Amino acid sequence: MKKFDYYMPESLQEAYGLMEKQKGRARYIAGGTDVIVRIKQRAIEPEALISLRHIGDLTGVHWNGGLRLGSMTVFRDIERDEEIARAFPALHQAVSVLANPQVRNVATLGGNLSNAAPSADCAPPLLVLGATAEIEGPGGSREVPMEAFFKGPGETCMDETELLRSVVVPGREEGGGTAFLKTGRVSQDIALINAAAYVVMEGSVCRTCRLAAGAVAPVPLRLEKAEKAVEGREVTPDLLEEVKGLVEAEVSPITDVRTTADYRRIMSGVLIKRALQQAVRAAA
Repeated sequence: MKKFDYYMPESLQEAYGLMEKQKGRARYIAGGTDVIVRIKQRAIEPEALISLRHIGDLTGVHWNGGLRLGSMTVFRDIERDEEIARAFPALHQAVSVLANPQVRNVATLGGNLSNAAPSADCAPPLLVLGATAEIEGPGGSREVPMEAFFKGPGETCMDETELLRSVVVPGREEGGGTAFLKTGRVSQDIALINAAAYVVMEGSVCRTCRLAAGAVAPVPLRLEKAEKAVEGREVTPDLLEEVKGLVEAEVSPITDVRTTADYRRIMSGVLIKRALQQAVRAAA
């Protein structure tokens, strides 16, 4: 493994100064569960790592109508937060099955999202919940919808000097329900497929529907064609079968060492169908 310098700034301005000084040769590091593995695999070879661990502005769970999660908030804190579990069960479900307790004790929300793995478990719930990414760097700050944050495997909309400061989730609407499902080779494995659903119901009719799946495209994917098919209609068994077929047509999975593209295509439809059913029940 190539040697690198390691910095521990105590403020964002100090971190930005270090990043500018390194002129593209450094990487930010959060919990390190992804970055260190990639360095060992020689997938990346930074000359310096800039740790965000000691920057208090990046941590914490904050409520103000909606939910703001600092990017350095560890998954274990999200998992243990009873208010998050009540208000946003899909996000809580996703975090609770991510890897194992040892990883969740150190892995951070910002690190997981910034790694931009198509299979990231917390991405589909944040997509369907309408979350926004707050991005900041030496040049200032900006906000982007979560679906615009991911650009490809390992690639986000951030430039090399920027970092994810926080994720904002708007307050849940009356009549809303969510669900998250995942399948993997073993319980602690990276997802073969994951899926999330969010609905707002008016009686038996779905007024709002948002669906997302991971590990079935180059980025965590909003399934807009399936969403449009659901909105304004009663969620019946026939509609669920229609949604299943639309999802299978909308995804673009690959075959890799974990499973085949055909399996991912079929199971994406199955998981979205089940997640939609659960979200409708949760909204009742």
